[in-house]
Amino acid sequence: MLNNIIVLIKYITRGMVGKCPNCSRKKLFLSYFKMKKSCDNCGINFIENNGDNWFFLLIIDRTLFIFPIVVAFYFEIHPKMIISLSLFLLILFIIITPFRLGICLGFDYYFRSKIIKK
Repeated sequence: MLNNIIVLIKYITRGMVGKCPNCSRKKLFLSYFKMKKSCDNCGINFIENNGDNWFFLLIIDRTLFIFPIVVAFYFEIHPKMIISLSLFLLILFIIITPFRLGICLGFDYYFRSKIIKK
């Protein structure tokens, strides 16, 4: 059990720094938002089903973006503050998109490796 968690953290960490989760030698991205199809070193496919990554990002974005705005409306915070919060969160999500994609790939590779072993 502990070994599985360590392996998962290793894959997620490699993804967050933009390296291949398998060999950690080559980069994941062609550009800031464009992920490579496969690793140039070990050949694993990064994108087998891109819908899984975008579903994960969609859930995270909606949760982390809408929840603070709903809370701000609930506590009747000034509208200018809510707009500022919305813009800040939007810019933050754009900036950290490669890290979030790396996390998605780390989870995806971990679960793919578990399925292949069975």
